[in-house]
Amino acid sequence: MMYLILAWRNMWRSRRRTAITVSSVLFAVLFAILMRVMTVGMFEKMIADTVSMTCGYLQIHHSGYWEDKTLDSSFEANPQLSQVLNNEKHIIGWAPRLESFALASSGNRTKGIAITGIEPARENFVSRLSKKIIAGSYLGDSDQSIILAEGLASYLKLTVNDTVVLMGQGFQGNMAAGKYRIKGIAKLGIPEMNRSMAWLPMQACRDFLSIGPRYTSITILIDDQSFMNRESQALIKEANGENLEIMDWQQMIPELDQFYSIKMGQNLIMSGILYLVIGFGMLGTILMMLNERTHEFGILIAIGMKKKILALIVLLEMLIISLIGTISGMAIAIPIVWYFRMHPILMKGNMAQMAQRFNFEPIIQPSINPSNFLIQGYIVLIMSILLSLFAVYKVLKMNVIQALNS
Repeated sequence: MMYLILAWRNMWRSRRRTAITVSSVLFAVLFAILMRVMTVGMFEKMIADTVSMTCGYLQIHHSGYWEDKTLDSSFEANPQLSQVLNNEKHIIGWAPRLESFALASSGNRTKGIAITGIEPARENFVSRLSKKIIAGSYLGDSDQSIILAEGLASYLKLTVNDTVVLMGQGFQGNMAAGKYRIKGIAKLGIPEMNRSMAWLPMQACRDFLSIGPRYTSITILIDDQSFMNRESQALIKEANGENLEIMDWQQMIPELDQFYSIKMGQNLIMSGILYLVIGFGMLGTILMMLNERTHEFGILIAIGMKKKILALIVLLEMLIISLIGTISGMAIAIPIVWYFRMHPILMKGNMAQMAQRFNFEPIIQPSINPSNFLIQGYIVLIMSILLSLFAVYKVLKMNVIQALNS
């Protein structure tokens, strides 16, 4: 305890030196956290946007459905499976979907679209579709109305309360045709989907496709991707008897997974370069401290203080400084990250084009996962401790005569 008190008092004998050293650690932690959360947040949002509107983190469908995506590969609704989905603790939301293709027509304009039958309440929990409504209102279970994506409505020159005609092929080759009032228009952040999506209430879609109580897929959201395999295995056990299969988003959208892996690999390289720069900066402050205090250390050793005790006090000083800098850097990073979480950065130029190419909203919204803060703090803290050992080494190997004459 006495050595700790001595270390604390020594720190503040030169406030300027301590402030510089603390600042070097603080900014190292701050920059490391900001770079990490921005990169991870951008790709987390990209994945979340894509999977919530398309396949989910996990998807249950009939075996072979993913290859042909036809209504003939649909499956009957099963209350037992619904109960399993409701009871799995890591599943935070699920939504059955009935997906098909149709021709949407208005006047002399026609366009091929993706039509999705949804249970409005469940779908809204998974994709937040009601939040994307920019005109009109969201669907109800008993509605005979439709929601069109903004780009599709614009192409067909339709607005709320107008009527759109749908034609397509229903279940087992039946003819599908229907006329629906537009109840709402949704603006999607994924450009490709914004030009081609439409949603009907589940029962209206079943009537349109003449399919009865069947689904083409069940989309599942989970609270942590690290549990994805475990949840998948648990659901496979329940679904095996019904000729169903479970796929995760990495299997269904492999190009997105590959893109994510490449970008995170690039981020790892950039982080390594950043840590290298941080390390040299911190080493510079330690060398400055040693140079300024060499004479002081020489006097302390000359009057009888053992080098081991002096080295321990110096190490304690550096540990305290590192802890103050690390905690301060994390504390400053939190409001900055939270601000940009609430006010995302809009991508422009090549970055925006890349975002649209991969069909996700061109914004950067930092991740608020605590692990991204803690890991970067730990790394910088460990770096500063390891670099502090250099100061300990210099004290232990110090020549007293040379130190006194410095």
